[in-house]
Amino acid sequence: MRKLLFPVLLCLASGIAAPFSSHASAQQQTETIPLVDRAHAQEWSTDINEGWRSQPGDNLAWAQPGFDDSAWQPVELDDLGIAQPGWRWFRLHLHLHEDHPDLTLLVLGGEGAYELYVNGARAPETRLLSPFAVSRPTERAVSIAAPGTDLVLAMRTHAPTAYVNWHLPIFLGVTLGTPAAIDNAREAFQSGRMNAALPVIVINLLLMLSGLAAFGLYRSQLTHPEYFWLGIYLFAMGLSDMLWGCQVAGVAPLAGNFVVADPLIYIFTIAQIQFTFSFGGRRVGRAWRVYQAVLLAPLALIWFTWHNLIPSHVYLFIEALIVIPVALLLPILLFVWYRRGNREAGWLVLPSLLPAATVTLGNLGSISIFLGWHSLDFFDNTIPIGHAQLQVDDAGNLLYLFAIAIVMFFRFTRVSREQARASAELEAAREIQQQLVPHALPRIAGFSLQAAFLPAQEVGGDFYQIFPQTDGSTLIVVGDVSGKGLKAAMTGTLAIGALRTLAAARLGPAAILAQLNSQMVDSGNGGFITCLCLHLRANGSAVIANAGHLAPYRNGEEIPSEPALPLGLAPDAAYAEFALQLDSGDALTLLSDGVVEATNATGELFGFERTRQLSTQSADRIAAAACQFGQEDDITVLTLQRD
Repeated sequence: MRKLLFPVLLCLASGIAAPFSSHASAQQQTETIPLVDRAHAQEWSTDINEGWRSQPGDNLAWAQPGFDDSAWQPVELDDLGIAQPGWRWFRLHLHLHEDHPDLTLLVLGGEGAYELYVNGARAPETRLLSPFAVSRPTERAVSIAAPGTDLVLAMRTHAPTAYVNWHLPIFLGVTLGTPAAIDNAREAFQSGRMNAALPVIVINLLLMLSGLAAFGLYRSQLTHPEYFWLGIYLFAMGLSDMLWGCQVAGVAPLAGNFVVADPLIYIFTIAQIQFTFSFGGRRVGRAWRVYQAVLLAPLALIWFTWHNLIPSHVYLFIEALIVIPVALLLPILLFVWYRRGNREAGWLVLPSLLPAATVTLGNLGSISIFLGWHSLDFFDNTIPIGHAQLQVDDAGNLLYLFAIAIVMFFRFTRVSREQARASAELEAAREIQQQLVPHALPRIAGFSLQAAFLPAQEVGGDFYQIFPQTDGSTLIVVGDVSGKGLKAAMTGTLAIGALRTLAAARLGPAAILAQLNSQMVDSGNGGFITCLCLHLRANGSAVIANAGHLAPYRNGEEIPSEPALPLGLAPDAAYAEFALQLDSGDALTLLSDGVVEATNATGELFGFERTRQLSTQSADRIAAAACQFGQEDDITVLTLQRD
């Protein structure tokens, strides 16, 4: 997935050293080299990559100036190729002019992979680090304290397995010169690294900030998980690619890629799948769940690759192979959803191609370089932008970010409008709902009356009304409108308006329900209403008619009634009446299905048996018990007890 930048760094190193080598060249035919004197030194430097001798193994005695290294293998430090595993020493003998200027050494080498010894003393600026702290080759300026004419440089190196597996060199080159010349060379090389890293850092910081912005959108629209998954996807992808770019430029250690950046590839790929399905309003199927589990398998391969147990090109091939289904299948899915009517899914088809496709192409370029194919190397090439270098996958990520920002702007705008409209409807429905129950209960001679009404979060259509009659009797109606929201509340309001007219006509319960049913059918509003109508006299006699509502309870026992259709379903529906005599102390309980249908966390219903057992309790206690069990719908309870 990742690009190899050491060829670029090598070119930069060669380009930097060339301008400062015109004053002196390293014509080494022996192990010594004459240098200019102080009088002729201004900004003077020379490459000292030839004349080195190398030996595998580790022995601190090899740092001493008097050690005989004549049997060691001659090497050129800037032409060593890929780092060899294990310990290795390099030595160089220089003969300085007796009046030589102050000197500084510029080493372009793996940070933490070498120690420099000057005439037997270790330069404090260099030291060997843990494999997890080693960086790619960077510039390191070391002051040379050599008062005499003989200078012996010794490099003690230990190449981490990551260097070997990812085909990195320990050294790009060494330059000796005056402090001013070396400082200029160091700044030039550092500038080259930063120019390569800057676009990577900027683009991926934008991705990470966009991910945080997506989390902010999710907090404002919690019912839309696509924002949450987009936040994880953008943040993880930005962090992964930024760590990669920083370690390529030597700003971060190599382990930043292995420990964090590479594992994040599989995390943000999983997040991209989740985001796509959430955006399309679809559930992730079983096959995709299996694929997401498979995406976690290469995490183990990273450890093996780090320890050189799996060749890097093999790992890159596996990584490309396992990620490519996202690049191919998600755009196809989005196109299918678009053809089936999801217009917004069509917006994501082209953007979804970019990240995974550019990652896969980059992997092919890296594999081509590793295996020497050359025909696909161009996939690994950077895009020059002035002095900066833009990685291909970062260009794809930037284009994706622009595209997804436009798409999510329109999605967020649409959802915000819908939420505002729904909120306005909900507020209107709540205001209407207040009219569905009386603000105060009237007194009924000879009876104690209690009522409890607990509306659910989503506005429903429960209602109850009590109409005192001119002859001293009382008409009580309890109903439940099908559906939720503003429409249900408005239907309940219309029913109450009709009930007031019918109650004034002094009709019996069955006739009231029949008339109300006819009006509901004629209104054409759709839906239906379950309704229980009770006509109660002061002497305890009662007449009840039921239109599909829950049966009332008398003294803890359900009162059976003939089945009948709810109101609003059939114009010729008929309703039967049955008489009931309430004696002193008898209790009658009327309630809505919000009590019976209360559901706990395990999915268990409150049920009829619990309702029957509680039916002798007060209205408040019955409603509270159902609510505590797990309220799902409006809860309405009326209790009557004859004195």
